[in-house]
Amino acid sequence: METKSRYEVISDLEKQKRALILEKSGLDFEVETKKREVLNLKRSKDDLSKEKAIFELNQQNAVDDLARKKRDYELRLCNSEDSLDRQIVDAEEDIKNFTATVEKRKNTIDELIKSVTESLERFSQLQKDK
Repeated sequence: METKSRYEVISDLEKQKRALILEKSGLDFEVETKKREVLNLKRSKDDLSKEKAIFELNQQNAVDDLARKKRDYELRLCNSEDSLDRQIVDAEEDIKNFTATVEKRKNTIDELIKSVTESLERFSQLQKDK
């Protein structure tokens, strides 16, 4: 076994004392570090909650936008249907008016044909008389 001198023993004890003092002062830093880690974990958890809320809000906004687009589309379709219904009613009314006047127009055309035929006959008669 080796014997140490008094100075070596004191020196070893001083080193041990310094190491213990450094370890003791480092304990407060370790506690603060661990507290900071817990605080960071809590912040991450809060951030996740906020991200979830933002995601849900964005999803709801997307659903609302789709619902609005659907209402707009249905309104345009309804307006188009109404417009076509009016056009159909107008076209049917035109057909009724046209068919109601066809006989008169035929009679008028027959009269015009008769008149032109008579004029041709008179003209032909005038030519013969000359």
